[in-house]
Amino acid sequence: MSAALDILRWPAAVFVGLALCVIVLTVVLALAAPLLARRRPRTAATPPFSFVVPIKAFDDSFDPAQESLFVQDYPDFDITVTAAEAESPAVSAARRILEANPGRPARIVRSTARFAASPKVDNLCEAVENAAHDLIATKDSNIVLPPQAMSEAVARMTEGVGLVTAITEACDARNFPAALECSLMNQSHGRILYAAQALGLGFGLGKLMVFRRSDLHRVGGFEAIAHSVGEDSALDHALKNIGLRTVIISVPLLQPLGARSFHDVYHRQLRWSVIRRHNETLAFLVEPFGLSSAVALAAAFAAPLVGVSAGVGAGFVLAFWFGCETLLALARGWDVSMSAPAIMIARDVVMLGVWVRAWFTKRVKWAAEVYEAHRECGSLPAPANSAAPVQKRNDR
Repeated sequence: MSAALDILRWPAAVFVGLALCVIVLTVVLALAAPLLARRRPRTAATPPFSFVVPIKAFDDSFDPAQESLFVQDYPDFDITVTAAEAESPAVSAARRILEANPGRPARIVRSTARFAASPKVDNLCEAVENAAHDLIATKDSNIVLPPQAMSEAVARMTEGVGLVTAITEACDARNFPAALECSLMNQSHGRILYAAQALGLGFGLGKLMVFRRSDLHRVGGFEAIAHSVGEDSALDHALKNIGLRTVIISVPLLQPLGARSFHDVYHRQLRWSVIRRHNETLAFLVEPFGLSSAVALAAAFAAPLVGVSAGVGAGFVLAFWFGCETLLALARGWDVSMSAPAIMIARDVVMLGVWVRAWFTKRVKWAAEVYEAHRECGSLPAPANSAAPVQKRNDR
């Protein structure tokens, strides 16, 4: 039995070694990302574009998130806020903000589409199809845009690029579940995404998406992305299928978290994990390499190979991991507190459970509703169906 365990310890040791190499590499790449971003291709063109902002929930960050639309350092764009409800706290707040900023063309419309797996796609469809410009920017209602965000995003819409996205950094966490999600978004997901950006890789990140409506029509319109709750990765894949790349801009977006419940954090992460299992299978399969809890367990099992106890093996991994993440956090200006080690461990224990659970479910919770992560879409609303096959007056 002991000999058999020793044989099994070697794969665990290899897993630990590879995982530690991965975190060092991703930290180094993430630190280098701002320097490498300056060398990416850019365009000086500033075409007009249409902002389409779907709204539903209202929270403490709603006002600054929508007000950030009006401080963009960009010459020509209009704004359409779209909601499924005729009246709600979010609609009332959006109306007040638009009325306080009369210098920019802006309106609120009610969405009536009910055909997609994603309620966000339902909310976006008619507003995008009826937008004044071919160049479209969609923004989630809980995201604060820095003033230079849109000038940077449009500058990256060069030849061969179909989608421009951005990394979201969390801030203003006011309780432990929010701090856990802040660590997830920054030190965990952010680290991987900045490393990918440094390598010139791009992924569908739905907090901000810039694309051409004409390109969306080329891949089949909204019907091409309506099957998935993860419309951002579905759009990324659809555009890549016709040879158009996705790029990530160097300007981060901000998401104030406030106070969160553990229930909401868990189900939000489970939703994204199930989406990755369907849409980004390879990334989903290697996720344990990015979880300190999984690597610490493997280190504890492999520890006898180097003559140390399981506790020492696991403790070394956790300390090394925390040191790497802290270095990146300090360089990026992210919050680091005395509770950060406990937050990191709790975060990756939760995510290990989320990863296991994501193998066995296809139903996800979003805004208190339960959805199938993937399903057949229904029929598009008549205006969208009739517009999709023909070129809009401002399409390229």
